Amino acid sequence: MPTDIPVNQVLDMLRKGLRNDEISRKLESQNYTLQQISDAMDQARIKQGVERNMPEDVPDMDIPSPDQEQEPMQGNQQAQYPQYQMPPAQPAMNYEEIQATVEQIVEEKWKEFMKSVGDINVFKARVGDDMEAVKQEILRTQRRLEDLQNAMLGKVKEYNQSVMDMGSDMKALEQVFSKILEPLTTNVKELNKITENLRKK
Repeated sequence: MPTDIPVNQVLDMLRKGLRNDEISRKLESQNYTLQQISDAMDQARIKQGVERNMPEDVPDMDIPSPDQEQEPMQGNQQAQYPQYQMPPAQPAMNYEEIQATVEQIVEEKWKEFMKSVGDINVFKARVGDDMEAVKQEILRTQRRLEDLQNAMLGKVKEYNQSVMDMGSDMKALEQVFSKILEPLTTNVKELNKITENLRKK
């Protein structure tokens, strides 16, 4: 796994007109992590902004080299200077110096950004912990709901069983009453016969 941040690769791909998702896929295929890709894209955007603000054409100035010797003035010869003298032009910076300056600016901006935002790894760790806590709480709530549902089903089953048991008890009681009522009605009939006989006598 590469350990560098592929800023230059991202810049090249952005100049070629590739989209962010295409850049991400290419860098992922090179085993770069999502953090490295995100950092590289942020730094590349900052570099692009700096490059856009830099002048495109730096005029070529003829600057005398230090080893060129000026001819000494002779006699009454005096140097002719214009009344207004332009300040000496700064030598043009080469590509390496420009790149070093840009990288220094990007690094300073990145440090300022990190100070204002804070450590992204700490932020991500906190968000991860919070999400894990929320996930655990959701799982606990789901388990409570399942337990409540099971308890409700158990109570319904107990109620059904109680109703069925009550029905069985009622049937048993009906059978007992039928067994008791049959001899009782017979005895009542016999008693009626005896009383009728007694009345006739």
